Amino acid sequence: MQGCKRNKEIDTNMFRSSTRVFCTLAVALVAANQGYAQNKSAYELFPDSAQAVVWIPNGDRLAEQWERTELHALTQDAAVAPFFKEQRQEIEKRLVDAGWRLNVKPEDLGNFSTGQIALAWMELPAVPRKPYAMALIADIDDNNKLLAKIDTELTGRQATKTLLSHAGVSITKYTLPKRADSLLSEDSYYAIAKGQFISTDDEPLMKEIISRIHGEQLPGKVIAQDADFVAGRLKAKISGQAQVEYFVRPLGFARVLRAVGGKRSKSNSTDMLAVLQNQGFGAIKCICGEVAFGLEKLDMAHRGYVLAQQPLPKSAAVLDFPNNVTQTVPNFIGNGISSLLATNWNAKQAFWKTEGLVDELAGTPGVFHEVIEGIKVDPNGPRVDIEKEVLPHITSDIYSVADSKAGQADVDSRRNLIAVRLTNAAAAAAMTKVLDRAMSIEPDAELVEFEGHRIWKVVHREDEDVVDLGADFGNDFGAPAANTGEEPQPWLSNWAITVVGEYLMFASHAEMITDAIVQANKTSRSPLLDDQDYERVMAAVSQHFGGDAACAWQIVRSKLAYRVQYELFREGKLMQSQSMLASILDRLLQNETEMRIKEQKLSGTKLPPYDQISHFLQPGGMMVRTTDSGWEFGSLLMGSNGQAPAVPSDFSVSSGQGTARVGNSNAESNR
Repeated sequence: MQGCKRNKEIDTNMFRSSTRVFCTLAVALVAANQGYAQNKSAYELFPDSAQAVVWIPNGDRLAEQWERTELHALTQDAAVAPFFKEQRQEIEKRLVDAGWRLNVKPEDLGNFSTGQIALAWMELPAVPRKPYAMALIADIDDNNKLLAKIDTELTGRQATKTLLSHAGVSITKYTLPKRADSLLSEDSYYAIAKGQFISTDDEPLMKEIISRIHGEQLPGKVIAQDADFVAGRLKAKISGQAQVEYFVRPLGFARVLRAVGGKRSKSNSTDMLAVLQNQGFGAIKCICGEVAFGLEKLDMAHRGYVLAQQPLPKSAAVLDFPNNVTQTVPNFIGNGISSLLATNWNAKQAFWKTEGLVDELAGTPGVFHEVIEGIKVDPNGPRVDIEKEVLPHITSDIYSVADSKAGQADVDSRRNLIAVRLTNAAAAAAMTKVLDRAMSIEPDAELVEFEGHRIWKVVHREDEDVVDLGADFGNDFGAPAANTGEEPQPWLSNWAITVVGEYLMFASHAEMITDAIVQANKTSRSPLLDDQDYERVMAAVSQHFGGDAACAWQIVRSKLAYRVQYELFREGKLMQSQSMLASILDRLLQNETEMRIKEQKLSGTKLPPYDQISHFLQPGGMMVRTTDSGWEFGSLLMGSNGQAPAVPSDFSVSSGQGTARVGNSNAESNR
């Protein structure tokens, strides 16, 4: 097959370049350019029980565009190659742990594929023992070489082999020995029908796909006929110019991933996904999008849409983001930040929408208002009236800032700060008094005076009891409850809070607040505004995603953003370090046993020092805009300035034309 040898080399390099499952699959599945013109799109073959679909219209085009990026240049660097060579088997194992149970290696598809490649996760609620299925469809050269290679590998792993057939198509079933941590045997099915390779872990699904390939009219819809799929793609303005497309039903996919991971509720603890469904988050119907590589001056451009019922019901209404985000960069933002996210959130109204969510998580109606009342009147509490003393003073402008301490990276290097703009100077003075009253009774709080500001710093000591705020808030999406004999853990081990100018600041490190104070006193203009990364990214975001009013925007300075994680990974300490948001989510979603698993599975000792590869990392940005039926968003990663145009420059949120076309796969991929 013409181009196979070259594709194999490209595929191997691309596979080695990624530590994320999605990127590994999207980049590694490289294919040739010719195929069966009559082949149906995977969208016309997967049933509408699909909760997530990733579609690569044409693997060869993906490979060509990927080669134009700085990320591809990074994968070719001689200093990086030894790491991927040494850790390849462990990376593949991580894919299996993440749910890749089809026993098909990405490079195998790269050698035999001739067109589209698609992967889908289905939910099967009527099958309690295995309420999910996975399927992969790829246009391949109909020569059975791929099947022969799979047979050699699986029989070498002591799999038992059974021959089946359907509609005149041979199906091979393999059953691998049951893994120690699995309740079920691992079955995989493989077939080739009219030049389309099919791999799945579910026999009825295999037969259904074969029947559809042969043109049979079956009961039920395919994903291409699903109303949410069609509406989401239209809203996302799928251009047909991208190399990767995706469709996800958020809660449905979360349920599938939970089932794949084998996590079942074995106690009376709250099922987080059920709570989210009950509280209206099921109104978020789907997320659709497309990713293009190697555009003019961009490594990557990602455009998508979150389709949601409006107005959002119950607690889901907390997602209230007006298109009034400020473009102002406050003067306390220094030039050393790694990322800045500006959001407009209607906090004054949204705060009260959490009542149902809090009550159901706690398992007791009325808990939300009891807590609010207790904060106000409890003589041993802070005695703060949130409704009258806090919410009236805040605006909808919220900034989230991240950076890392200078010097050698350690597990405490990553820092985060959230700043909420207050209404005026009088509100700032009032909020300062509220903080003093509330924090003065906090046993672990220490008042620090710094250049006229009162900073409350909290450090939880390991030898002291702490209140476990997450004890009654469920567990890991229905996983068993934690051992109640274990010492509870705080949501954050240390943090600080204060008022600076007209901003209420909450930070993971008190030093981040003092840095902000020094910067604010130094100049009335943030030095970030004159930074080249900032100027490049903001201009590109406006060009590609429009200048209309938005609800959020972000800039990520990759060279600064990934330094700490990279160096900690090299030292085997990455799992010991988390961002502030990740720590809070862990307390909400994970049980204590899981939180204490801090072993890093992959070794980074073969990687070079960060300063040897950081020049490959370009800055990126994001924009989010609220619409009458959800949110549209776009993100991008800058490329080198010298790149020539690769695809039409109209890949943008504001100018793309919607399409629901999901027909002939070759026709789609060759447009």
